[in-house]
Amino acid sequence: MSLSRLLTRATLGAALGAGLLATTAAPAAAMAVGYVDTAKVLLSYKGARSAQGKMQAELLKYQQAFTERQRKIAEAQQAGKSQAEIQKMTEAFEKELQPLKAKAMNLEAQLSGDVKKKIEGVIHTVARRRSLDLVLDKAAVLHGGTDITQDVVKALQGK
Repeated sequence: MSLSRLLTRATLGAALGAGLLATTAAPAAAMAVGYVDTAKVLLSYKGARSAQGKMQAELLKYQQAFTERQRKIAEAQQAGKSQAEIQKMTEAFEKELQPLKAKAMNLEAQLSGDVKKKIEGVIHTVARRRSLDLVLDKAAVLHGGTDITQDVVKALQGK
């Protein structure tokens, strides 16, 4: 699973749309509402790209190990090994690959969480600075609101 899937506009949009970034309890009629294009933020944030690269490198290690195990199983089948021997090899390989898979998944969860936390922190800061009561994802906004995407992108570039 990629960072882009984990941090989709829907993920951040749901958190933002749920009022996660409401900074005051202003009456609905007087609320200052902003919005962020989270897809654009993710694409421009080098921290997100760096995390994506680290995750892809770890997943590549797993994929290479997996491919090597598949090759060995195919060779064993061609050599006429019994189904029981093939099954035993498969189980052993799965056991060998489990730590690599777990490491890749844990890294992905950690990096995705770090990126999300950083972006949300910057959105909070920009929202306070712009005196916004609520910030939504652009996908949830049909009309109105203040676009703070560029402010968030600029703030992330400095981090």
